[in-house]
Amino acid sequence: MIPNGIQMVMLSYLMAIELKQPADSFGVTQMIGQLPLLLFLLMGGWVADRVDIRRWLMTLQGIGMIMPLTLAFLLWRGAASEASILVYAVVWGVIGAFSLPARDGLLRRVAGTNVQKMVGLAIGMQYAAQMAGQAFAGQAARVGTVTVLLVQAAIAAAGIFVASRLPGGRVPQSASKGSLWAEFGAGLSIIARTPVLRANYLVSSGMGVFFGGVLLVFLPLAVRDLYNGNAQDIASAYVMFAAGTLLSIAGLTRFGGARQPGRALIVTQFTACASLVPIGFGVSLLVFYFCIFLWGLSLGVGMTMSRTIMQEQAPASHQSRIMAALTLMTTGGGPLGALLTGQAIAAVGVQGAVLLPILGVLACTAASLATHPMIRLDSRSHA
Repeated sequence: MIPNGIQMVMLSYLMAIELKQPADSFGVTQMIGQLPLLLFLLMGGWVADRVDIRRWLMTLQGIGMIMPLTLAFLLWRGAASEASILVYAVVWGVIGAFSLPARDGLLRRVAGTNVQKMVGLAIGMQYAAQMAGQAFAGQAARVGTVTVLLVQAAIAAAGIFVASRLPGGRVPQSASKGSLWAEFGAGLSIIARTPVLRANYLVSSGMGVFFGGVLLVFLPLAVRDLYNGNAQDIASAYVMFAAGTLLSIAGLTRFGGARQPGRALIVTQFTACASLVPIGFGVSLLVFYFCIFLWGLSLGVGMTMSRTIMQEQAPASHQSRIMAALTLMTTGGGPLGALLTGQAIAAVGVQGAVLLPILGVLACTAASLATHPMIRLDSRSHA
């Protein structure tokens, strides 16, 4: 996740600041960079349910070293282009599409009966590591982009050793009852047939698409267009989001989580939307950072509750595929959100475009409440 944080800032810095891409083009760039998550996440979940996850994650970490080293070499030789930077983002997206379901599928085996606590700790550690990567990448103008990319590759290499310490083995599988494509989509099929999972998925879809667009496109373009910022300012916005997320997760972990995760999930959708409203009125940079911090505070709870519900309700034989289906929208929804946000900013500007995520998330939340009384759901692993 440290290299992931580096990649988020470096892509925004190189494309939006160095190459000065317009808003609609930058939205397309972010969409393409995230597209592998949409294309390969379900396949990644299917693979993770059938392989030794420890060995698989070690392999993916090794592959993750290649593209940062390649882009660093191209930048050093002065041969980097928009196309090579985009390939860098796409390759990292493919790795994420296969590694995210593998980690999620392994979590319940590590957690035992403490699922909610372990979900919170896992998300907290991921965002802390990602925040460290974002903060370091924010120094690209000072230490050089080549140095940042070399560090990204070195940390990916260190991840091979970290992955080697995880438990190995495969999860027993039930007999296949359909085509390969049906097996890929088995997680989505179970979600569609299970009311509580379906309602949770609707809310998570709103977060993934519309808040994903905020994270990928709105934040860097707001820093550029409203505050004439640079790589460090973009990194600061991401760090404020991660800091809010970490603080809320730390609080959840300290107090044993939420007894009613569905209620907590729904409430935080409203508070997250409310935290974005002031940006539409043209606030100072410090107030902008504070709004992003509050937004992260709400999303930390929302993401933890969403994943807790899925981890507790999913059958073990389809764990990775169901979590991959969730990630398909919470993370893989980013390409659609990036495209929509980029087009909205190009049409009405940053301040007007803030209405898009607010209205989109509220609509998905209302649809979820209309299909299932999720606010009454009790957690199986509340401490």
